[in-house]
Amino acid sequence: MTSPRSLFRTFGPRLTALICLIVALTACGGGGGGNDAATPAPNQPGSPGGPGQPEPEPEPEPEPELGWFDADWQNGDLPLPSRSAPRGFWLATDVHVHSDHSSDGSIWRQASDDALPGNVAVSDQIGQAQRQNLDFLALTDHRTYDQHWDPLWTSDRLLLIPGEEANGRPHANILGATDTILDGLSPPEGGEHRPTQQSLWDAHGQGAVMQSNHPDRDWTDDDGTPNDHASTLGVDLIEVWNVAEDINAQLAYAESRWNRGWETGVTASSDNHFRELWLIGFGPGTVKTHVFSATDNEAGILAGLRAGRTVLSDGGALAPFVTLQADAQGDGVFEALPGDAVAVPPGGRLAVRVRVQRGFGDRLRLYTAPGRDSGAVAEFTVDSADDTFTTVITRPDDTRPFWVYAELSTLLGVRKALTSPVFLRTGEPPRPNSEQIVPESLDIEDGAALALGSRGTFTGFPDVAGDEQGVPLTVAERHGVDGTDVVFRRGDSAGETVINTIPGAARYPRIAAAGGIVWVIWQDERRGQRPRRPQIMLRASVDGGVNWGREYTLTLGGDRAIRPAIAALSDGKPVMAWSDNRRRCFDLYVQVGLNGEALNLSGEKTCEAGNRLDTRSTRDPASLHPALTVLDDDTVVVAFQDNRFDVNPGWTGQTGFYDGLEGLDRTDPDNWEILARRRDAVSGEWSPVVRVSNNGDPEDAFAEDALADRHPALAQDGHGRLVAAWDAKVLNSSGVNSAIFASISEDGGLSWTTPSLVGRNDDAMSQRPALSNSKRGTVMAAWMDTRDADWRHRIWGSRWSAEEGWRESHRLSGRGNGVWPRLWRTHLVYASDRGAAPQRDTTWRVLHRRAEPVGDTPTAMARTYTARGDADAWRDYWQRKGALEDLAEPDHEHRHP
Repeated sequence: MTSPRSLFRTFGPRLTALICLIVALTACGGGGGGNDAATPAPNQPGSPGGPGQPEPEPEPEPEPELGWFDADWQNGDLPLPSRSAPRGFWLATDVHVHSDHSSDGSIWRQASDDALPGNVAVSDQIGQAQRQNLDFLALTDHRTYDQHWDPLWTSDRLLLIPGEEANGRPHANILGATDTILDGLSPPEGGEHRPTQQSLWDAHGQGAVMQSNHPDRDWTDDDGTPNDHASTLGVDLIEVWNVAEDINAQLAYAESRWNRGWETGVTASSDNHFRELWLIGFGPGTVKTHVFSATDNEAGILAGLRAGRTVLSDGGALAPFVTLQADAQGDGVFEALPGDAVAVPPGGRLAVRVRVQRGFGDRLRLYTAPGRDSGAVAEFTVDSADDTFTTVITRPDDTRPFWVYAELSTLLGVRKALTSPVFLRTGEPPRPNSEQIVPESLDIEDGAALALGSRGTFTGFPDVAGDEQGVPLTVAERHGVDGTDVVFRRGDSAGETVINTIPGAARYPRIAAAGGIVWVIWQDERRGQRPRRPQIMLRASVDGGVNWGREYTLTLGGDRAIRPAIAALSDGKPVMAWSDNRRRCFDLYVQVGLNGEALNLSGEKTCEAGNRLDTRSTRDPASLHPALTVLDDDTVVVAFQDNRFDVNPGWTGQTGFYDGLEGLDRTDPDNWEILARRRDAVSGEWSPVVRVSNNGDPEDAFAEDALADRHPALAQDGHGRLVAAWDAKVLNSSGVNSAIFASISEDGGLSWTTPSLVGRNDDAMSQRPALSNSKRGTVMAAWMDTRDADWRHRIWGSRWSAEEGWRESHRLSGRGNGVWPRLWRTHLVYASDRGAAPQRDTTWRVLHRRAEPVGDTPTAMARTYTARGDADAWRDYWQRKGALEDLAEPDHEHRHP
């Protein structure tokens, strides 16, 4: 039997043409008034047209909904834990290390209020970590991701993974993210964990891991009582051996969380800032976190960290090493490791086995709930260089949270090793009993279909395009313990296709279709991750994604090529963009066609190696996150994020000597700008760089109107106009929210209007917009937004037309968090944790729906501003808020080594 979708694909275009003939006076599938390219532009972008503008035509009926993807999908159950003995590696790291990309990254900067030079380069900490025989490392600099754009971020021996110490308070390490985590405005007392919770959801939406840092300082009050932030749900790890703080208080905090139902692993770190302390044994690797990973790559390491499969040890090659295993089935197979949860009924028994290596003469203790204050439940003396102890733990005859961990110490009580707990469950994963409330998700039904993903698996960073029949085509990256892959699916097909032919190292896919050809581009590390040297790869289908041709490698060098974008000319020829650092700093490259030359479109900026007296004297501005669009005449426009106008690109804090020891005003974050270039369709020549965001002053490093403008998106309205959108925030590293800005070009990207706000809501963190044109001749915007009462990130949107400007914003996604939206016409895809448990559930799936409003629009502070004066008012508002935040927290940075 022929399906309705097949019939539509066959007869749909003919039926559409027939309808257009019948209703010829209605611009079928088009927009409102102002279709003529000669129509004068509105007097003010984003405002109604001036006198003489034609009345907008009535909008056509929406396209028929054919139920793309899986409209009736079920949440499903989490995968059952394995009953086999685990296979993998114990890999050593220090989970908390700083460089001079942190504003307090070295002793001279701390001692001089950031005026003196820095002396802790990225390469310094990497080198010291190598000397300490670490296997992998994340540089967790304060509230910045810029250390990853440093050309020194490379190693042939260490596996480097992304890291950031996020938030103003409380500090939290984010491991494995793809972007900086923004920390928003703190709400009133009793809900101060709202921005922290939103940071965690943002991190998890990137497939990353979140760790509570030095909890004795940031997650508790002065009397040791857990504060509001301790109620954040879903934290993956707790730092219990930060040698710069009180490690007993840190462990007591962790026990208080476990007793309330949190299931987290533990970590150890040096939190090192000062190279001067290396000589006395204080630096990366002073203490070590060992992670059990199924594979020796970033994906495996993150899976191990997320599961809490960690054991901690003192530093040094001869330091004791302790492992804990459990046999929950009583079959003699010890299948559970530290961090795992096993099923044990009330009053039930659990066999545990502890192995101690290089711990001769030390004392081994096992502790269970409620904690150390109740004493050890078992104690042993290690009497050989490799000793194993087996015992049985009996849980109480109740359903309260219960756990067991092992600690090794000297006879004088000095800690030498520690394990994460094994958690004993009586049923489903517990919802933590938090002191403060984290609201349940609003029950907003949006009818979203399941495009990609399954329960218990992270699938995210989607993109969407459409074939000539209007069938949506989507791609995303899927994570597993073995690696990451790019998966593709047609909206009318039940099956997924893995695009990368060699599995395990493909990320950040983008898709485009035109001229009957579908293109998918992605970042690939099949050559390995020591060093990190990803390539950009491409693959095409000439039958709508049913079959795929050979892979093309666009970058062949030994440098890092990252974060691609793709569009297609009318004949299907691909236009590809990416960033890579073959010239030391990250530049923007664009290539037209498979046989075209990859051109550096940011080569005019200055990249300097600096001097040896100040690690921050290097100048490496980065050109990142390209967005591409192709106009009707095949003119190509590219927009990208760039910090070349910052006084000290890539470095937080102040910039060094000025008027004695007085530091210059800080730019933290950098003064990022949105830039654009245009390629003429006839000559193939590229225009000079144009400043799209156009705030601040290139001649004045500290212009008051400078903003951090990031994450550009581009689209055309079908009538020769271009729209650019991005998110922006004032130059405060934390405590302020970001907003969506947009600008219009009437000349194909050569000049842009003054930016205006889109869907302003001061209670919301609005970020990472996407744009698409529709058949109506309008441009649709979608972005992540936190304005709802349940704190979740959701997709919100607005529509722009030359006649009406930006309309009131409206919600576009329902239950759960919605992140990283992408649009094609009226098709919206995004990643969501819908249906996931509040902790220890990696479920993120790609959902698809028509970009139409859902639910009621909040009225509180839901204000839309379009005039220039309103943008000024927004900036002034957040600058005042940022100043108050700084005054309220004078100890905004670390002040320890």
